[in-house]
Amino acid sequence: MIANAPVFEEADFRKSSRSNPDKDCVHVARRDGWVAVRDTKKVFGAPDDHRMWFTADQFDAFLAGLGRGELSGHCIEVVVRDDGARVFRSTVPQPSGTAELEFTIGEFFAFHASAIEGEFAERAFAVAA
Repeated sequence: MIANAPVFEEADFRKSSRSNPDKDCVHVARRDGWVAVRDTKKVFGAPDDHRMWFTADQFDAFLAGLGRGELSGHCIEVVVRDDGARVFRSTVPQPSGTAELEFTIGEFFAFHASAIEGEFAERAFAVAA
């Protein structure tokens, strides 16, 4: 974890409304100028439940870039593998040393569509609080 970053509980994270409720997806939490990203395929709090941490400004630039079709050049670089999986690769140092999270094509497209619609923007989290 990063100094001064909030401790996020499982209830603080949300996934795309386009994701099937019983399916895995990109999980995002944000508060107090910080954003954490995790993979719902991992049990919350388990040793392999790795997170990527970003400032809200870094993550918002990433979301804006996604809206323009940019998969690189921001805090997260989206790498497309031969099998269609999407790997989120952090371009900023991570406290856990984990710099990658892997998502299926379906998980990524659900996240991408919701990101473009503003579901992961700061204002969306403020409304839900």
